[in-house]
Amino acid sequence: MDSVQRVMVLPQEPIGQIHPYLHGHFAEHLGELVYPGIYVSPESPIPNTNGLRNDVIEALRPLNIPVLRWPGGCFADTYNWRDGIGPRERRPMRVNVHWGMAEEPNSFGTHEFMAFCRAIGADPYFAGNLGSDSPAELRDWVEYCNFAGKSTLAEERRTNGAGQPFNVQLWGIGNENWGCGGNMSPEEYAAAFARYRTYVHNYPGTQVEAIACGPNGYDWQWTRRFFEYMTNHHTSCRLNQVQGFAAHYYCGTAGTATKYTESQWLELLSKAYAMEGIVTGHRRIMDEYDPARRRKLIMDEWGTWHPVEQDKPQGGLYQQNSIRDACVAALTLDVFHNHADKVYMANIAQLINVLQALLLVEEDRCIQTPTYHVFNLYQAHKGAQAVRFLTAAETVSNGEAAAEHCKSCYIDKQPFALQAVHGSASIHDDMLCVTVVNTHPTQPVELDLELYQGRLNEVETVTLAANDIHAHNTFEHPLAVQPSEPKRVQARGAHLRVSLPAGSVTRMRGRLG
Repeated sequence: MDSVQRVMVLPQEPIGQIHPYLHGHFAEHLGELVYPGIYVSPESPIPNTNGLRNDVIEALRPLNIPVLRWPGGCFADTYNWRDGIGPRERRPMRVNVHWGMAEEPNSFGTHEFMAFCRAIGADPYFAGNLGSDSPAELRDWVEYCNFAGKSTLAEERRTNGAGQPFNVQLWGIGNENWGCGGNMSPEEYAAAFARYRTYVHNYPGTQVEAIACGPNGYDWQWTRRFFEYMTNHHTSCRLNQVQGFAAHYYCGTAGTATKYTESQWLELLSKAYAMEGIVTGHRRIMDEYDPARRRKLIMDEWGTWHPVEQDKPQGGLYQQNSIRDACVAALTLDVFHNHADKVYMANIAQLINVLQALLLVEEDRCIQTPTYHVFNLYQAHKGAQAVRFLTAAETVSNGEAAAEHCKSCYIDKQPFALQAVHGSASIHDDMLCVTVVNTHPTQPVELDLELYQGRLNEVETVTLAANDIHAHNTFEHPLAVQPSEPKRVQARGAHLRVSLPAGSVTRMRGRLG
């Protein structure tokens, strides 16, 4: 492979604003995410505030997390919100039937979740139970959260400690209803969505955005059949009931979380980059029914899914998180930025201890994963204007493994390929931010970045890299993978040369000349 790889940024070709929600997160009652990842007994020796772990809050605050989805996932499909309100000693013990038949004490419920969101600065996104609860239960939960006037439910909320309404705007109407949420057909779900949505009301001060269950990965038929039913129902077009449409895509694994070959590294990154086909394919179908794009495409579950660590309960989905996962996160966020006109929100799975987590906790210890550092590096993109990013880098994987995984994620069956350098670019107040991934596990490259019809002067670069492609942070070595100190690089007019280590993520920022 040639050591010099060229990319181009075109500031004159805006794509759309990068909505902060594209950097969203997800917290499900699953494994050790909530207990003890977020919540411990208020009497615990682990420092906490009313049960919320202080170290976790302190670690997450710097990320400025924009939105957090809860309580599932599949857990939401059997969750009754009433189990999680009122005095904790009176809350029922339930069985988490989806995740290892674990005990669910309901100590962390609506009020605790809202307190956690406020502590880290995130907007709440509730996943409502369409699978096993009634429309009346969902209706009551919305009123309990959002009504400021006099009603039995509003008074119950006040009695439980919240004098003012929570004003929850984002409500998922069901979750994975093609699977754990009821094994429905698209038409069955569309009919159920319309029924449940009818009773999800807007109360003064809060305009609800109802988010429908979208497809699993490349299931084009789910999207088409849902929108066909909602558009051409015999009485009227029901699309006005839909504000968002949420797809899921896990790129899976290749090897394990920390044991993989160089070819498996490339395989996983190819599967991750297939997200571009998922986004463009489903948006294209949606545009046939909604050309004005009033319905927002959302990816509210995404990430890697490796085998559970051997010393952990198999139902808890605990996995380590390496520099390879960091590259997956960066590639995926870059896809979202490059299609900021097509996708509105995304929520990586999940926040703590589960799947592609940002934090790992064990007893009173809390460490940051390589994926955490990617979200931190990429913060400058949030709210900025995405501009065109083109790569002319060499192909490092022809995508055969990815194509087999996703059954050709492009509707028009374009060949899929992973290039040596992928990235995205955005502009905010004349500050250009470019993020790039050197996707090759062993070969460093010299990046030649050209700013089309523009100039740069001095640029700050920060790189996340490691000497070992399997490097990851542990409780014994929590800083094995961490960003470099910022470096200053001088541009030459429209060109910038930056060295990219093998298997790395780099952010470049500079003021446009």
